[in-house]
Amino acid sequence: MPGPASESDRTLSRSESESDSSESVSFRPIISFVSSSKPNSSSSSRLFRFLSTRLNIGLRRECVAGSQLEVMKVHSHRRARFPFMYCRGARQLGFRDIKPNHILEKCLHQQVRFISYPSPKSDGFVAQGSVDARLPDETKHVTKITEQLLNAASRSQILPASGWKHNKSLRGEEKRLEKDVKAARSPRRPPTKQLAAWQETAVDSTLELDETDESRINDIPTPGTYVDIRRGLTSASGIVLGHALVDNRNYILSLSLSGDILTHYVVDVFFEIPQMVPRDLAERAGIAPSPTRSTEIGARVEILRRLRELERRVAQSYCAIGSRNIALYPLVRSPSSNEWSTVTVSQAAKLISDPDNTDYYKLLATHRYLMNHTVEFVPHFTSHRTVQVWAVRPQSHLSKLVAVRDMIHQSSPAIESFVSKARSIIAANRKRSTESWNEPPTQELDTNTRYTQEDRLIIDVLHHSLHRRRHVRADPYSLVVTTILKKLEVAEVIDTAVLHQVLVDLGHLAPWDDLVSRWSELGLDHSADEQSAKVIAEDRIVQNNLTKMAVANSQNNIPLGPEDLYLRDPVEHLRHDFGDLPVYVVDDVGAEELDDGLSIESIPSEPGAAWIHVHVADPTAIIPPTHIFAQEARKMGFTAYFAHKTWPMLPKSLTLSKMSLGANSRSGHPERVLTFSFKLDASGDMADYKVQAALVRNVVTVDYDSVDRLLGSVGGYEAIRPFDLPGHSSTVPVTSLSAEHIDNLRLITEALSRHRQRNLDSSNYFYTALSKARITIRPKPLTGTSLDCPDPYRFRGFPTLAYEVVGQQMQSSGARMIISECMKAACRVASRWSLKHGVPMLRRTSKPPVCLGDPQAVQKLLAMRDSDGHVDFYAVQKSKLFIPPVEHTLEPAMHWSMGIPDREGYIRVTSPLRRYNDLVAHWQIKHALLNPGTNTSLFSPAWLEDYAPEIKKKEKEYKRAERLNVDFWSHTYIKRFTEDPHPAVGRHDPLQFLKATISGARLDGSGMASSFVCHIPSLGLFGSLPAPSSAVLGVGDVVKVRVKAVELGPQPQLHLSLREG
Repeated sequence: MPGPASESDRTLSRSESESDSSESVSFRPIISFVSSSKPNSSSSSRLFRFLSTRLNIGLRRECVAGSQLEVMKVHSHRRARFPFMYCRGARQLGFRDIKPNHILEKCLHQQVRFISYPSPKSDGFVAQGSVDARLPDETKHVTKITEQLLNAASRSQILPASGWKHNKSLRGEEKRLEKDVKAARSPRRPPTKQLAAWQETAVDSTLELDETDESRINDIPTPGTYVDIRRGLTSASGIVLGHALVDNRNYILSLSLSGDILTHYVVDVFFEIPQMVPRDLAERAGIAPSPTRSTEIGARVEILRRLRELERRVAQSYCAIGSRNIALYPLVRSPSSNEWSTVTVSQAAKLISDPDNTDYYKLLATHRYLMNHTVEFVPHFTSHRTVQVWAVRPQSHLSKLVAVRDMIHQSSPAIESFVSKARSIIAANRKRSTESWNEPPTQELDTNTRYTQEDRLIIDVLHHSLHRRRHVRADPYSLVVTTILKKLEVAEVIDTAVLHQVLVDLGHLAPWDDLVSRWSELGLDHSADEQSAKVIAEDRIVQNNLTKMAVANSQNNIPLGPEDLYLRDPVEHLRHDFGDLPVYVVDDVGAEELDDGLSIESIPSEPGAAWIHVHVADPTAIIPPTHIFAQEARKMGFTAYFAHKTWPMLPKSLTLSKMSLGANSRSGHPERVLTFSFKLDASGDMADYKVQAALVRNVVTVDYDSVDRLLGSVGGYEAIRPFDLPGHSSTVPVTSLSAEHIDNLRLITEALSRHRQRNLDSSNYFYTALSKARITIRPKPLTGTSLDCPDPYRFRGFPTLAYEVVGQQMQSSGARMIISECMKAACRVASRWSLKHGVPMLRRTSKPPVCLGDPQAVQKLLAMRDSDGHVDFYAVQKSKLFIPPVEHTLEPAMHWSMGIPDREGYIRVTSPLRRYNDLVAHWQIKHALLNPGTNTSLFSPAWLEDYAPEIKKKEKEYKRAERLNVDFWSHTYIKRFTEDPHPAVGRHDPLQFLKATISGARLDGSGMASSFVCHIPSLGLFGSLPAPSSAVLGVGDVVKVRVKAVELGPQPQLHLSLREG
């Protein structure tokens, strides 16, 4: 080849090697050529458009050494068809003898270069010189044809607007679909690319076992529903054909575009279109991987036809979004550069699509638009399918991420400077941690470390990358985190647990900082109370109102502002005074929000009968429903209980001074309560009930364990401390009570035990639970690092942890059982009373289990109940029962799991200091007491129905957060136990002889178990055990295990392995 050509060829090779390294791996260079034509020359544009439209392949243009470099690339999913598209293009230009033979196939695996020079007789591309001599002889014929094809294309004036299409016939599409469906019947047929990718993708490890079974919280998509499903970085779409229950977990079976049946969880669904195809059509298609009957084949063909038509229309809508060229992010981001905002799919669709017509196609196209913009938008962690709300990343987060990315791409010296500085900080902090291992926790700012502006950017981006997320999209922070942590040489495998530990070692997270309480969805303030702007503002409002109360005239009826509390109790004239009747407040040691107490009044004329009064703290005597505290309580929903700190729903200063039971009686004033009373006869039946506002004066506070010891009901129900020496018992002081109080507590226990047994005998419910870990921390509250502090800290020591395991029996026995039964009875009374007086209320309801296997499964489980109603957890797991989720309704429906019959109902009213819904119930009851016989209510039925989903969402979020918080602390305890540099001589090690019970399996896309979820009774924890190749394990099987690794971070995990001997 002539000299200039060789030089151009060398330039081309260098350029390609440099550019290909930054290109996506889904492209491969097939043909490239050089031209000295100007980039905007007509022939060059015609050729570019021809190759783009006719051959469906992409071109990249670059200017190299004054020449225009155009590199043709074929999409990965187009490679298999490239020879045929190549031939069609050649035939269109008159080359009739071209066939897609094996030589063309070989072109797919090589780089074919064509060097062309401008001809003095033509401004087009005229190939000069010979074909590159380095090419194999067998491909030279192909490259010559390609040269001719390029020349013909450069001279062609006809540029069709679209690519080639198959010839349509009456049933051509149906025949092709039927061929695809029938191909699935062949056992020799290899899995399609989509099916293979789905089978190789493991279940998201950031989800817990019960979260993959979201059907317990939300309805399952019905057959005929279109679903957009995602797992890992694999996505698919399909039509739901049916469901399957395996190991008491729900799976969905969907027919994908490729004709394959995909097995997935409800939580894998990110978007759905109900009844996209008729339900009967979906059910006729069957759920077997291969159709066996002509009716199934026909149904699947029709479903695929509709599914592909839907995808075509969604693709059109997606292209329309691009043609409008509207940037969504600037329209929906928060005005504050540091705050997150949210946007729903429907809101986004109106902004970037047709605002007057947002049909399902445009909504789905918008959903995919948001999914593809990984940097700006984050889907909801577990319930995206139902809420369809996206978190919008703050502008400052984006700017910092882009800045650090640029630093990495440009090989900025600031990266190496940070890494060098970080290594020395990590080494010093690790040494300090080891030296102070058994000291109490302390922290101070590290004033010796000086960060540059670039250092702070890197630290901020590392912090931001710990934001909770699902692994269903490419992580925009992956490049930064992987690059920095690899340079620090902290671990071979980089994950969020490693990142969490690095931030601890750098001094930007305290060793005792849990990530759960920092979830943005919870919105908790992590400042110390004395530094919290929110707490300071609340205390100011409380103090102002307490001052007004002290000097207020009882007849003062001034209208209330948003910060004004009631100066006068609205139902003061209705309150019944219980006088000196003892009220027993039983709770955990150290509990602050004491919101319920018990008292008993025997009935001399009816031996064995008694009135049990449940006195509930009455914050509505002070807080009106329009108060700013009430609005904040609704926003929060619940008090957040974490092992290291409690975030109260209502201001702590007001609760402790005016509302918690015992706060007023200690200063000689009566406690205002709302009392739910029920009369139990000698057999334990609830014979009567009443609800009244009341006053109590004689409050006796005692803890659960003291009551058990005083009544002699300890038995085998005490918590176990697995890390203490065998035979060692905790020395917890017992609260002393008078003989009168002990007798009253014994009478309450006997009456409630009869009541419970009667309910157990007359209903078909049962209890089941597993042992669970419980962590006690000193000191509490525990304050960690500030979220907005850019400087590192020096930490020493660690808080003192006590590890306990609470067994199944302890959770519903002794004093805890008595209090639970009293609260349950009070909630039943509230429902009966509200129904009688026509007061609309939100009730909790659950239906009985559905037998999916043995129709006698429930009866067999009822026969296994012990005297307390307990059934073995794994017996329930094996029974193939579908237990419907708890719902909210205005009707007095059954609550099966509580043993409450239909037409009675259950209304939560016993915890108004920590649940907003209980506050609503109190306001509603008070309104009815003040306005007897009225047909209007303070909260309308419509308002209550609209509020129900809000309760459900918040309750699920807080329960999961509190459970993960316990996991964090229990896993931290075990990790520190195994890494203790100064272990005590002769310490007891419960980790040596662990046994675990198989609780469930995590399945891969092919339906095979990839790992097992095991419960370790002695630790009260779940662990992950890789599926052994040589053993078949099932639910309930007991295996010997050892702790292989303890992982902290956003999702604590205990990694197990089988133990011999």
